[in-house]
Amino acid sequence: MKLILAIFILIFPYEAKASNIPDLIEKTTVYLIKTWNDDENLKNWFPPQVITVPSGTRLYGGGCKGTNEGFDVAGSYYCPPDHTIVLDPVQLKTFIKAFGNSSVAYVVAHEFAHALQNALEIRLQAPNHELQADCLAGYFIQQGNKELEITRENILEMSSVAYSIGDKTHGTGAQRTYALLSGMGRVDADCSYASIEKLVKGDIDDPLYKAFTRTRGSGKSVDLESSPYKKDASGLLGINLKTSKVDSKFRF
Repeated sequence: MKLILAIFILIFPYEAKASNIPDLIEKTTVYLIKTWNDDENLKNWFPPQVITVPSGTRLYGGGCKGTNEGFDVAGSYYCPPDHTIVLDPVQLKTFIKAFGNSSVAYVVAHEFAHALQNALEIRLQAPNHELQADCLAGYFIQQGNKELEITRENILEMSSVAYSIGDKTHGTGAQRTYALLSGMGRVDADCSYASIEKLVKGDIDDPLYKAFTRTRGSGKSVDLESSPYKKDASGLLGINLKTSKVDSKFRF
């Protein structure tokens, strides 16, 4: 992970005006928890617990794989058994240096999306699972323009992060970018199983998606200010969350 991030910085030497990392993490996390709690469709589920643990810290115990023997933190992740998001400020600082402050919103929102998938017992094969998480991440941050001061440029920054970290298990850069913008309501698509499967297969008849498949940053020529296709979490997933099973085992 560290090698990949170092390569990103060399390729994309964007020097962001970074905020204080702890303050930025707190601001983003508080906003996302509020977004979760304010969604009537999600009121039956508790938002995830969020902790910060720097790279190299060794964790023991808990429900995540490897922690019983000790686990060295190397990046941010979501732990399903504990319903806990671990944020690595060292990793996030690297993302900020390469892509800007909005990359924190993208990373944390992506892990919140995994928390929602876990609560709803959604288990998709790779890369569908990660692409749906990208889409849901877009939903979680779509209204953050005031609280998080997210601008059109910030959306492009987040798209750059999504584009740059594509792989076989997470989807291509173009797929990740399109999934994120789908959740944000910027394009006519959603986070349902069927829509994600179409994205994986490349069956997207959208000039913007085709532009992303050709080159990074093609969204710079697209008006991303409006959100004409915005939906709530239930609408994006195509699931009636109000009738879904309630799992209240996580209380913090």
